[in-house]
Amino acid sequence: MSLRLRIALASALAVVVAFAIGGVVTYEAARRSLYAEVDESLRAAAIREAEAAARPDRADAAAAAAAQQALEADAEEDRERDEERDGDGDRDRDRDDRPFGGPLNGRFGGPGIFAELIDGSGAIVRLPAGEDPLPPADEAAAIAARGRGSDFQTLRYDGEPIRVLVVGLRPDLALQVGRSVEDVEDSLERLQRLLLLAGIGGAIIAVALGWLVADRGLVPLRRLAADVDDAAQARDLTRRLPEQGGAESARLAAAVNDLLAGLDEARRAQDQLVADAAHELRTPLTALRTDVETLGDPSIELSDEDRRQIADALGREIDDVARMVTGIVDLARGARPVERSEELRLDDLVADVVARARARRPEAVVELDAEPAPMTGDPTRLERAVANLVENALLHGASPVRVRVRPGEVVVDDAGPGIPPDQREAMFERFRRGVGVQDRPGSGLGLAIVRQDVAAHGGSVAIGEAPGGGCRITVRLPA
Repeated sequence: MSLRLRIALASALAVVVAFAIGGVVTYEAARRSLYAEVDESLRAAAIREAEAAARPDRADAAAAAAAQQALEADAEEDRERDEERDGDGDRDRDRDDRPFGGPLNGRFGGPGIFAELIDGSGAIVRLPAGEDPLPPADEAAAIAARGRGSDFQTLRYDGEPIRVLVVGLRPDLALQVGRSVEDVEDSLERLQRLLLLAGIGGAIIAVALGWLVADRGLVPLRRLAADVDDAAQARDLTRRLPEQGGAESARLAAAVNDLLAGLDEARRAQDQLVADAAHELRTPLTALRTDVETLGDPSIELSDEDRRQIADALGREIDDVARMVTGIVDLARGARPVERSEELRLDDLVADVVARARARRPEAVVELDAEPAPMTGDPTRLERAVANLVENALLHGASPVRVRVRPGEVVVDDAGPGIPPDQREAMFERFRRGVGVQDRPGSGLGLAIVRQDVAAHGGSVAIGEAPGGGCRITVRLPA
């Protein structure tokens, strides 16, 4: 799935969710408002009907029927007077005098309200003439039996929704008033359909607009992708992308340029390492070839002592080549960032390195002064760096070698001649060896590996002068 399509679908989904939330809120607010109006009308009708039912002069059906006829006549007169006076005050007063049940606008028709009295068993006590009773409401009989409390319910009568209010009048008597809410349900159904259509239409419009916006917004990215593809095809790491377009596109182009610059620097370093390695390996390999040819030349007469000396030289030269190859491999691997980091104790790690150095060189004196130094890092690379420092001190310095460990710091001192200040920084270069040590074993890669491993942990390494005049190398690491 393309990014453009995902953006369009995400826009449509956001619109659908927004419409759904808004639709639910709107529908619920409309439903509450409409039913609140219905409930208010039922509550007002219940008050009027309760007053009418409580009057002793309307206790029998005959009186109620006569009052009904009188009310209809009065209502006709009221309508005539209302048309002349364009008012409704007297009509409201006359309506309060109608008998219980009142005039109906048809069976549950329109906004007409229907009323009846029930007893504690739910049986009809009084009902408008010629009308069927309301459907029994839950809790209606209990309210009638208690003679107090009220309850709104929505019932069904022949599939028609009816809103009913039950009000307790006195023990064993309750009033039920109800009206049809079919018009309310129809309005809510129309509103529901309208909201559904609006949501579908909004989703379709959102997909179209999201597609267009994504198409326009991805133009800088497509241009950037084309530039990167051109650089990849040409294998040109020196090429840089134009940092143009919006803020995001410019930031992405800058990140790609940083990546290209890092790759270019890594390639240059790799090429330089290969060139240096080829140059440094040429001398020991030439010596190896010469010694092997001497041993294999039948025209050259060699004594047993000469052959033994040449064989010893071959062993040393092979050891030198092996150490150099190992150093080159370590240097190449160390160029990567720290890949495995764990909690460790720097003092314990250095103690292990010192113990191995004492075992290899029992004639040398290696002193250790360590304090607890917890840190986080790659134990393999840290151990290699410390081992190179101790080995260099034993090989090119002089005994005793003193190693001090403090939180975030390792200091290695030797009793050798030291390194002049103007040569100290150059000693970290690859294949760089100090003056007067060319006849000693070593590849000139030890300190370069140390600096690389320490830098990978965010630390630093420096060469100074030991208190006794020898060389001091100080490694600082994040504690």
